Amino acid sequence: MDEIRTRILSAAAAKGLTLKDLSLHIGKNHAYMQQFIERGVPVKLKEDDRYKLAGLLELTEAQLGAPISVRTQQIPKTEGFKPEIVSGNNLVGDKNFPIYAAAMGGDGHSIITFDAIDFVKRPSVLENVKGAYGIYIVGDSMEPVYEPGDMALIHPHLPPARGKDVVLFHVPPAQEAECIIKRLVSFNDQDWRLKQYNPTLEFTEPRQSWPICHRVVGKYSSR
Repeated sequence: MDEIRTRILSAAAAKGLTLKDLSLHIGKNHAYMQQFIERGVPVKLKEDDRYKLAGLLELTEAQLGAPISVRTQQIPKTEGFKPEIVSGNNLVGDKNFPIYAAAMGGDGHSIITFDAIDFVKRPSVLENVKGAYGIYIVGDSMEPVYEPGDMALIHPHLPPARGKDVVLFHVPPAQEAECIIKRLVSFNDQDWRLKQYNPTLEFTEPRQSWPICHRVVGKYSSR
């Protein structure tokens, strides 16, 4: 821990930051980092604190006590968030729920064309939600949670939430838009921290580049 404290002090000094600056940056009281560093309080930095400090000080999370940086961490495959498979008795109304097609883009991204290729019955969870829509899933980066041909059901007005699957856009979707469909692990003012399932890994994307976040609330299964 002495080595970690020394590393934090050196990086902060190089950037002209005080211990109070570090404390406030990670959402703690002004004396938190002073207690951690100067008084030698025997506690480890929590994962979210490491993540925020690493970005501020331009260090890796491994340098702050994590075994591997989460930006490149390969972690055991897990099933993760399971979107609810909507059953037939939860479908309502006429076939007025638009389904849009997605095509593979670069870097695991998708290109969605907002010209409905099908209309299906609306899931009850989205019965009165303006602008709700579905997306045909392509690619295998989200298997086994989503298989190609599944339809992700999207609520465009819910706020971001940790542990939920989301669709991120560069710009408000219009006729065609590039997007990322991933699990939202955590987020702050600067970054989204995302997870995919195949291969299982976590990474970050800047919120400035992907400012629009829509929430996945379920899926229609192709099987």
